[in-house]
Amino acid sequence: MVKRFSESEKESIRSKLIAVGRELFAERGLQKTGVAEITSRAGIAQGTFYLFFESKEALFFEILQREEESIRTSLFDEHLSGDGRVTREGFERFLTDSLFSIRRHPLIRHLYDERTMESLFRKLPPETLAAHASKDEETLLPFIDRGRREGWLVPAEPSAIVNLIRSAVLLSFQRERIGEPSYDATLRLLAHCIACGLILEEGDNDASSR
Repeated sequence: MVKRFSESEKESIRSKLIAVGRELFAERGLQKTGVAEITSRAGIAQGTFYLFFESKEALFFEILQREEESIRTSLFDEHLSGDGRVTREGFERFLTDSLFSIRRHPLIRHLYDERTMESLFRKLPPETLAAHASKDEETLLPFIDRGRREGWLVPAEPSAIVNLIRSAVLLSFQRERIGEPSYDATLRLLAHCIACGLILEEGDNDASSR
């Protein structure tokens, strides 16, 4: 018979699984962490895990989304939260910090492992992945609208701008293919090129003549 948990017990168990999962995934990655190890450290029965998450991939993904949201908020607050004109230099710093903060993060860096990405795409429902992708648009569209309205962002399709930035993030996970010796320089140059292509400085010709 399945044990019934009170709402407070459910909240406690879920929080414990997330805390333990974050610790183990950051330390060992998705591939080397098992449900049995998570539940053992959390002090709950293995079967209880599946009352809260369908798989370890589902737990990993929830933690990943929380971490990404924290990083996203921090980067926007630091670089893009003001009401003034965004400069190329400022936007380049935002992009560079974004790409390198992903690399340094103890959990997100495990996405450099292609097997982890494959596991997530294989195990997670398409609608879950689509909802995750929409977060980028929700975050960037107000910024894009303001930039186009105020005249310091090129009048490209907003979805194209979102996809361009998303592509840069995805490229940052290809460290092995890019090659370690030139990886940092490649990301910095990429951030520079995107900033130069998207941000209009005062005195530039009208974007339509570019």
